[in-house]
Amino acid sequence: MTMASSSSRGIGVNRHGPMAEITINEGLAWLKTLKKRHEELLALRNDNAYRGRRFYGASADKEIVKEPVYDVKVLDRLVTRVAREIRLLEQALKATNAKTTIDSYQQDDAVLGELS
Repeated sequence: MTMASSSSRGIGVNRHGPMAEITINEGLAWLKTLKKRHEELLALRNDNAYRGRRFYGASADKEIVKEPVYDVKVLDRLVTRVAREIRLLEQALKATNAKTTIDSYQQDDAVLGELS
């Protein structure tokens, strides 16, 4: 996906620096990417979030120790941040759709037909 230059589109600024305004189509593609990343992070958090110790073998002399690989608090913040971004983007897309008219289409209720 190529981004238009800043001269053809407005550039906003957030706390992370400049951000380009995007089209609805780009927004839907970005939403799909965010949701996929959120799924990946949730799976990683669920797999990473516990310390476990299992003993196995005939006399339980062997053990498997599972320690978190990533900082649980940092991972949780990232999951929350991506979830918030998804929510904000969905709200913005819905607000934009509510204001956008459909080109080259006139609604005609007569199409539904009326039985007498």
